[in-house]
Amino acid sequence: MLPASEGRRLRAARVRLSRTARRLVRTGQHSLRRDAGGHRRSRSSRGARRLGRAARALRWVVAVLGSLGILAASAVVVGYARTPVPTRPQDGVTDEGSTVYYADGRTPLFRLGANRQSVRHGQIPDRLRWAVLSAEDRGFYRNQGVSVSGTVRALVRDASGGDVEGGSTITQQLARNYFQGLSRDRTPGRKIKEIFVALKLDRHRAKDQILDLYLNTVYFGRQTSGAEAAAQAYFGKDVWQLGTAECALLAAMIQRPGYFRTQGGGDAARALRDRWRYVLDGMVSMGRLSRADADRLRFPRTRGEWRGVSVSGQGPLVRQRVLDELESAGIPADAVVNGRLKIYTGLDPRWMASAERAMRRVREPQWPKDVRAGLVAVDPSSGAVRALYSGDPKRGVYDSVFEPVAQAASTFKPYVLAAALRRGFSVRTKVPGRSPLRFAPDGSVTPMTAPGYRVKNDEKIGSLGTIDLVEATALSVNTGFVKAALKTGIANVSATARRFGVPEPVLRPYKGQAGLALGIASVSAAVQAGGYAAFANGGTAVTPHLVTGVVDAHGRRVPLPWDRPGRRVLTGEQAAQATYAMRAVVTRGTGRRAALPDREAAGKTGTSDGNHAAWFVGYVPQLSASVVMTRTKPGPLEGLPGHKGRVSGEDLPSSVWHAFMTDVTRGMPAEPFPAPAFEGTAPNWDDTATGQGGSATEGGGAASPPPSGTPRATGTPGPPSEARTRRKRCTKPGDPRTEVCAGS
Repeated sequence: MLPASEGRRLRAARVRLSRTARRLVRTGQHSLRRDAGGHRRSRSSRGARRLGRAARALRWVVAVLGSLGILAASAVVVGYARTPVPTRPQDGVTDEGSTVYYADGRTPLFRLGANRQSVRHGQIPDRLRWAVLSAEDRGFYRNQGVSVSGTVRALVRDASGGDVEGGSTITQQLARNYFQGLSRDRTPGRKIKEIFVALKLDRHRAKDQILDLYLNTVYFGRQTSGAEAAAQAYFGKDVWQLGTAECALLAAMIQRPGYFRTQGGGDAARALRDRWRYVLDGMVSMGRLSRADADRLRFPRTRGEWRGVSVSGQGPLVRQRVLDELESAGIPADAVVNGRLKIYTGLDPRWMASAERAMRRVREPQWPKDVRAGLVAVDPSSGAVRALYSGDPKRGVYDSVFEPVAQAASTFKPYVLAAALRRGFSVRTKVPGRSPLRFAPDGSVTPMTAPGYRVKNDEKIGSLGTIDLVEATALSVNTGFVKAALKTGIANVSATARRFGVPEPVLRPYKGQAGLALGIASVSAAVQAGGYAAFANGGTAVTPHLVTGVVDAHGRRVPLPWDRPGRRVLTGEQAAQATYAMRAVVTRGTGRRAALPDREAAGKTGTSDGNHAAWFVGYVPQLSASVVMTRTKPGPLEGLPGHKGRVSGEDLPSSVWHAFMTDVTRGMPAEPFPAPAFEGTAPNWDDTATGQGGSATEGGGAASPPPSGTPRATGTPGPPSEARTRRKRCTKPGDPRTEVCAGS
């Protein structure tokens, strides 16, 4: 049903066309009844009869033409009347994606969804408006939304097989690209409908409103829609900060955004410069720029085209991790992709490049595809991930940073140390260094022929005497740490590891097993870097995370779970003692290759059973980082290009950590670690001489027995290693048979 006003206009048009046709017919009849001299001719003559027949034929032709004209005019009127005023945008045309930024808050890592950011009328400078009008529609403020000459040219092109889109005004472009109702068919019929929509738009919307919609949605190239996104992509600034030359370049890009090039000297670059000059000349002719000012302008310099997370090809990993973290924070993916969010991370592109270089130094891109490598660095003050590397994507895309790809091995031992410190013992506590030893569930040493858990040190260490926990940490003495774990309580060790950030599900399968002290649980590199961050910052647990902040479309900051202060897991004194022990690893122990030339460093090496995986996790006061290498197939980690023999934590992982940390700490203040006072009791848990578990003490302390129900454990050691551990089947607790748990 047509509106009443449209119906009245239709009937009036029909009446006018009918009257015109009748006048034409009467005129033709009157002319045929007179001869050349103006006199009436005889109807009885043969010539008269011929003229009569001709007159009738002419009347018929005129009547047909008149009817066709009426029908055509009626069709135009009906078509226009039935064309609704466009109100609804096309699907996706107003979508504004979310942008993920590096730590500087300005450089984008990548974008999720459409790269568009709408701006208000007052934020669009007049110089950009006139530059775009000069390029696309110089008669915009004078026409009625349609250019007659441009439309005729477009129809001619269409009839001849040319470009049907030519000659469109800005209003027509908006009708075609913004509002629903027009198909993408390149036909005259679609062009006529486009004209109707443009006429309706011009009648029902203000010119400035039409131009604002256009500037906020038109495609400028570089995967950007809208002037604000284009200003950021080409010049790294907001649209209202653009100069005249920059505005003219954006306006010029609209014509052929997929072809023009802003840099170089090829045909596409020269064509853009010609178009840019055309835009400036148009602004001069429109009275919006003086000729002198136009002549002084120089073609603007643009930024290099942004290509996302190009550093070491880590884009897929970072993208997925960001989505996972936001999902865990209650922001689902569909609310992120086109939610107009600003998402900030702690990643530093220079540090990302440093991580890649450190791995390339050990020829990681040439490693077999079944070998995985990961490096991640965490800010101890917040838990923000500052850099990561998950392997060269040419060897395969996988996550060896946030996924638990390898057993923790001896990098788990600092949690045993922390558990002892939390129970009031100091790192001066004595433990046995002899090897091999067999332990009862209460931690006492039993004869090698008796039931129990058999532990052996690395062959490079051999059998030692009585040592303290500092020396046990420095040399990664397996027998000393199993003793400390059993005396402290395996349940206490597990609970402490959870407080440091080790997920409970990875610990649950090894509940009560002494092998947990030697790192039989698989953890991720990110978890280890985050866990050691608590030692670096003085005892506060942090959650490693990529996303440091989220701002919604209204400018409000979205709270994140890790924004809350971390829980204190050690006192400052306890953290200082643990660091003192791990400094010994770097200064005189298994991690000497990780030592930094200009500052103190602390950390721990790790090598799993059979050299299947190798680690180094370490820190300075301002940064904690972990490096892991492992195989995805059974067998040792060996035969890597440039490295003879099997890989252990003390060689390649330590070397990579050293290279990365040396690079990123350059220029960073060399802060010292706090000196410990060695508070706490220091019992002597070495009962290898007397067989009396914990009977001798030093400093008046007494060891707390492990909780009841701790299973007995026996096992045979694997190939010797400073932290080599084996995962074995265990019988159920309480089974009278000997339980077989972790090996050495």
